Amino acid sequence: MSLQLQQLPSPSAISSPPLSNMSAQQHAAIVVIDSIRVLFVTTSGARGLTRDATLANVRGQALAVQYSIHGSIVTLAAWINAFSQLDTTPFAENVATKVVADFTNFITAYTDLMIALVEKHGVLTSQGSPLAPDGLIIGQHIAAFQSVVALYQMWLASFIPTHVAELNAQGKLALDAYQLAAARYPNPSGEGVRAFEAAANLHLPQPSK
Repeated sequence: MSLQLQQLPSPSAISSPPLSNMSAQQHAAIVVIDSIRVLFVTTSGARGLTRDATLANVRGQALAVQYSIHGSIVTLAAWINAFSQLDTTPFAENVATKVVADFTNFITAYTDLMIALVEKHGVLTSQGSPLAPDGLIIGQHIAAFQSVVALYQMWLASFIPTHVAELNAQGKLALDAYQLAAARYPNPSGEGVRAFEAAANLHLPQPSK
């Protein structure tokens, strides 16, 4: 399935002045901040569904968790592709500070999701769940999610290069949480972002060095 960027319009397209009235740098800042806010919402949704999973209707709940994580990955990939079209002139300090704060909120939701997956492993892989018996599907999904989060962090660093240390600190929290979840959900083939790109017919661009 080919992913078209117009499927994910930026909220700024509705609430902000026309692009012709903004500089390229201002437009980039709006897109980046919008992206983090959207990712926080989608990841928080996946976290909530995971936390709420019980043995009642385990099939439906397990599928909801799987699809919500997949949706977060697709959303993240779309934003990365959008970033490759933006002016990467470093943001002003007040904007950079906002980006770091919002990214921190997103990473908190992400780490909470990974912890919830650990806590709900027994439920999500129980009899009757489509994720049973070992949660392999979740293992593959979270490997892709972590890979795309790391790439997204690299893109943010291209916009706020003076805050790389703060981004790296949040990235380390994300990696630590992912590793906890990965220990419970097997991924023997090591499938991550490359498998996701192939399945979704996506190309995820790397930021310029």
